[in-house]
Amino acid sequence: MVMVSMVIDKDGIKLHKITYKLFAILLSFGFLFPESALAFDWRIRPNLSMSEVFSDNLALSNNAKKSGFVSEVSPGISMYGSSPWSNLNLNYRLQGLYNAGGSDAIDINHQLQMSSLYQALRNTLFLQTSSSISQQNISNTFITTDNLTGNGSRVESKNFNISPYWTPHFGQYANGLLKVGYQKSSFDNANSNTTSSPLLSQISDSETFSRQARLSSGSKFNTMRWNLNYSSQDQSRVSGSDVRFEHYTGDARYYFNRKYNVFVHAGYENNDFQTSSNSINNGFFYTFGAQWNPSQFYSLEAGYGNNKHVTIRVNPSANLSAFVTYQNKDIGLNTGNTWNANLNYRVKQAAVNFTYSQDTTTVQQVLADQQIFSDPTGGAVSGDTDQQLLVLNSNLPNLGLGNDVIISKNAKLSFTFQTGKSFYNASFYNTHRNYEPSLVQDDVYGASASWRWQFDPRLNFYLRPNWQSTDSGGASSVNSKRYDVALGVTRGVPINLGRPLLMNTSLELRHINQQSDFSLNDYTENRATANFAVRF
Repeated sequence: MVMVSMVIDKDGIKLHKITYKLFAILLSFGFLFPESALAFDWRIRPNLSMSEVFSDNLALSNNAKKSGFVSEVSPGISMYGSSPWSNLNLNYRLQGLYNAGGSDAIDINHQLQMSSLYQALRNTLFLQTSSSISQQNISNTFITTDNLTGNGSRVESKNFNISPYWTPHFGQYANGLLKVGYQKSSFDNANSNTTSSPLLSQISDSETFSRQARLSSGSKFNTMRWNLNYSSQDQSRVSGSDVRFEHYTGDARYYFNRKYNVFVHAGYENNDFQTSSNSINNGFFYTFGAQWNPSQFYSLEAGYGNNKHVTIRVNPSANLSAFVTYQNKDIGLNTGNTWNANLNYRVKQAAVNFTYSQDTTTVQQVLADQQIFSDPTGGAVSGDTDQQLLVLNSNLPNLGLGNDVIISKNAKLSFTFQTGKSFYNASFYNTHRNYEPSLVQDDVYGASASWRWQFDPRLNFYLRPNWQSTDSGGASSVNSKRYDVALGVTRGVPINLGRPLLMNTSLELRHINQQSDFSLNDYTENRATANFAVRF
């Protein structure tokens, strides 16, 4: 059930072998290396979640409001395995729904996130795999996905990746890396009622082949250090134009002493994707520069050429670290003036983080990299938390799922604070995306927060408000705003039925309001949820 999904369509029952290759790898590993398999520290935890949800707007439409109950029964399993040479992390849930969206029908959804790393030869030969299944919106009508409400304009996204790599060591002279990868992304559009945003081409199944090679100087090189790099990613699509990102780079750095060094950085860019704004600048690039590193607490680096940059790093204490990089590039992706920044500050009860980055990628790659599950406070799911879908992902494009290449600028500021029995976190983000070759764009501003009050060791109250504003479409921009607030209480009760179990019950009230210049996207929803979950 975990590895194969079954979908009923007009052609009958069709088996979809989602992670067959991964399953075969894991079985082969167990049979070929039984002693190593037994050395794994395994944690396998089945779980079951049952919810009854009342919504006063199942279709998420102010023009056709319909109230009713949605029943959810979702069995799942979490697997965690680790050893000094390998690890496995798998979360799977089979979401069974009745009357989702007011359809009076049974809806079955698979949700999976898996990653593994196996060392065939200790510190030399590795095999890395990952896989995911999720449901995503294919239009900008709704920006969240929980499969409970809405008109069914969703697509099932399935991704599988396998990457063997070799890390040779040539004594004290050089260290290397050779890595190849294969990624398959497929999208089931059979049950969707609408197509992608008319501004974008509909998303296509794709296969991505990646290659990476690196050779860097070893410990024999003290005053002169060097490295050579090659990376490429070729995405072949069933429909639409293909995409290629290819980079050749090399640099050498000479150290006069601990404080001063000079460097040369050069390479060749060979990128190819369909564009209407001539945003691709391929060719040779070079940068000459120097670094000043007067102490372990800060440094300054500057380089000049047809690609220029300035980087400042500060690390005045163990609690604070930051860097800011300004670039002006004539060659490569993200040309012109660009910035990258990161700041982390931690104290005993609080933390602050700020990031800013610019990137060029595809929707297929964003979906393959995204996190499927989250814990109740918004972090990554672990063995000590319950499975919950990450239903609001600010990294996904708000114009829907299309074949365009996305050129994005992302900024995020987050805070966490703990005092007594209360836990607080808040985040503010802004994302600006340009789509090629459609020449459309979206600009997203958002804020989210949560407060959890643990007034009993196993009894928690929480408040979670969210707000997001989106301007999409370019010259004829359409603005939409969405906010929701959730209040709930959860209680965990340990029980023993021959083995220790953890039972959780929760009650939640949620209000959602979405307003848009396109009136068909307007809706309000009030929702009440009662949930029972047990982790075995």
